[in-house]
Amino acid sequence: MMTSIYSGVSGLKAQQTKLNVIGNNIANVNTAGYKAQTVSFADLLSQTLSGATAANTATGRGGTNAKQIGTGVSVAATTTITTVGSTQSTGNANDVAISGSGYFIVQGGGSGNYQFTRAGNFGVDAAGNLTVNGYNICGWSDFTIAADGSYVFNTDKAVSPLNLFSNGKQVLAASATTKSTLTGAIDASAEAQGTVTPATAATLGSADNATANATGLTAASDDLTSLAGATITVNGTAITIQSGDTIQTVLDSLNAISGVTASFAAGDGTNGYIQLSTSAAGSTAALTVSGDNSVLTGLLGATTGADTTLTATGTDAVNPTGLIDTSNLEADGTTTLTVYDSLGNAYNVQVSLYKSYVDSSDPDNPVTYWQWEADTADSNLSVNGSGLLAFDKNGKIITTNDTYDATPSITLTPTNSNASAAAFSVALDMTQVTTSANTASLTNTSDGYPAGTLDDFSIGSDGVITGVYSNGYTQPLGIIALANFTNPAGLLKIGDNLYTTTVNSGAFTGGVIAGSAGTGSLSAGTLEMSNVDLSEQFAEMMITQRAYQANSKIISASDECLQAVINMVR
Repeated sequence: MMTSIYSGVSGLKAQQTKLNVIGNNIANVNTAGYKAQTVSFADLLSQTLSGATAANTATGRGGTNAKQIGTGVSVAATTTITTVGSTQSTGNANDVAISGSGYFIVQGGGSGNYQFTRAGNFGVDAAGNLTVNGYNICGWSDFTIAADGSYVFNTDKAVSPLNLFSNGKQVLAASATTKSTLTGAIDASAEAQGTVTPATAATLGSADNATANATGLTAASDDLTSLAGATITVNGTAITIQSGDTIQTVLDSLNAISGVTASFAAGDGTNGYIQLSTSAAGSTAALTVSGDNSVLTGLLGATTGADTTLTATGTDAVNPTGLIDTSNLEADGTTTLTVYDSLGNAYNVQVSLYKSYVDSSDPDNPVTYWQWEADTADSNLSVNGSGLLAFDKNGKIITTNDTYDATPSITLTPTNSNASAAAFSVALDMTQVTTSANTASLTNTSDGYPAGTLDDFSIGSDGVITGVYSNGYTQPLGIIALANFTNPAGLLKIGDNLYTTTVNSGAFTGGVIAGSAGTGSLSAGTLEMSNVDLSEQFAEMMITQRAYQANSKIISASDECLQAVINMVR
């Protein structure tokens, strides 16, 4: 009889524990990041009245089961349900929800070096600490700037409390402009303002020498029988004059030589000559003529003398290196840079481009030259910078010729009321500028900025905290770290929405970037709600209430039975 009473008592205790858990779940239905708990039961050790017996074929008796009487129930476990709760939009940019697994890492909870939470209702205290309920949020603050301008955080270090004002981040000092990148197109159809000295062919033949040597030639039909048997060799090809040949006969033979052009020049009218030239122009074009001196003198008007070999070489085009005068010209393309000196003073610097030269000596690969100039109307700044750019036939800038530097630097010197600021250089990157017909649209991006104070910040999906300054500049202030565990349900609740590790949760092995190592990304402007399901809790509460009542009935029924036994003795 007493066993039933004790079983009922254990049932009351177990159901009371479950009611406590249900009550705690309902109480925290509006607690950000709260994780509901469930209770599971196990029966207590049973009293065995008799053991089980096996079947006996000799006697023909079958086997019997053991006779056992249970002694009650116990609480086997309280389990934390770690499913992600629904998100609630708060409109507060400082609120953050984790869209998946992971926990924010905090310090200041007094239990171990780090504590963990799902609550993301962040704030910033007067000292610049990022906090949640007074506990410091941890992450990384140190970063480097990569070559492409991106920020790389040093996540190999241990996480530490984030302070948005650390390392002077609350006030951003002015930074002088160091580079500016120009992009866009300039009008290829603009008129060139200068000329290029073209390449020349190699030539032999002189009107002055023909007159001095009295060649006596007057027309291409002149008979050359007097020179029959004479041979001249041009660029390795020998031509022998025959009886009855005319000047035209010799011209035809000369023009048949590859790369050679021959024509009759009248000279002074009575002393004509044969004019030789190369078909190509440039320093690689050459003529070599050999033969009897008298023949060369009579036909080419060559200088008399003992030499029997004449040579000539062409010249290359002279590419422009000088600048044209633009004082009375309208620029064919302009863009205005906003630059800053070391004290944060702002200036407008105009970069103007003028189409200056076109080199068409190679018809298949013409080159167009544009002159650039940097100037300013600001009386507090002196600017020194100009040069030439070269573009190919496709409108692409040529970057392989140092004479036409596509990445020049200009020197800027603050003057007058801004003379206390240091002179500075700005590297102009014009490699992305192209030429296009009837198009003139240039833009630029420049670094540098004036001083500014931290006005606001935002939190990205990867946890990067980006500061917004009064000067319009932005820069990272830090990155929030997340922790992940092998068994999140094994974490120990310590109050204030905090958890700490246990031997069954798995050790904290260091912070990770949100969205990596199995953690979820962050969602700013939202909070994770409790994952408590009220309808489920009410249903469990009613079942538990009836179970509690049923266990109390066991006790009262056993008591009545005991009373009946006692009443048997009177």
